[in-house]
Amino acid sequence: MSIISDLIYFDNPAIWDSFGGTSSGIGGLTWQMFIWSVIVGLLVITWLIYNLIFFRHKEGDPEPKDALKAGVFPHERGDVKIELTWTIAPLILVSWLTFLSLAPLDYMWDIPDNEEADVTVEVTAGSWYWGFEYANDYEKPDEFTKCSSNINCLEVPANSIIRFNVTSVDNLHAFYLPDMGIKQDAVPGLNTATWVDTSIVSARDEPYRIYCTEYCGNSHSQMLAEIYVTEVSNA
Repeated sequence: MSIISDLIYFDNPAIWDSFGGTSSGIGGLTWQMFIWSVIVGLLVITWLIYNLIFFRHKEGDPEPKDALKAGVFPHERGDVKIELTWTIAPLILVSWLTFLSLAPLDYMWDIPDNEEADVTVEVTAGSWYWGFEYANDYEKPDEFTKCSSNINCLEVPANSIIRFNVTSVDNLHAFYLPDMGIKQDAVPGLNTATWVDTSIVSARDEPYRIYCTEYCGNSHSQMLAEIYVTEVSNA
């Protein structure tokens, strides 16, 4: 029933949209990994189908000399060139993707202190809701009119550095804001943090969606929240 509930209630995030700033950021890294995964997958499937078709044992064919036998490895089947290829090529690819990830991950992990951020938000996860509180005695601007409650609704200023301090009151959850390219685990008894520069998205009347991406019970798929990015005069 929970899977059916997920299919009904889960509003798919815009995973194909650009996020994380520029194409050289987290969004670009995600696309790089996705494209290379497709290429490698197609190569493996093509090679598998080729071998299944052209090397299948047909009725009436003599038993090959190097036929597999239990407990015996047929050394005649070894091919040093192929083994070197499937060892070195993935090593180069993984090294390349690791190199590409260094700058975006360093940017993402360079979390500003509470005092350095324009706004610090305390995010509390529970079954099955998101609670938000502004820290450091932040006074909400007059332009913040879209949230009537601090449960499942948050409003932040545009063109600002926002720090999120994340925790949970019961079990594991995951704070996920796909349009801004951030995701952070919410762990009971542990304070974690993430951040975003709201200049990477547009200020608008419609909300951006917040999801829980850690399965947390029967109503996991309904653990949704909204975040509004609003232009303010003093931001």
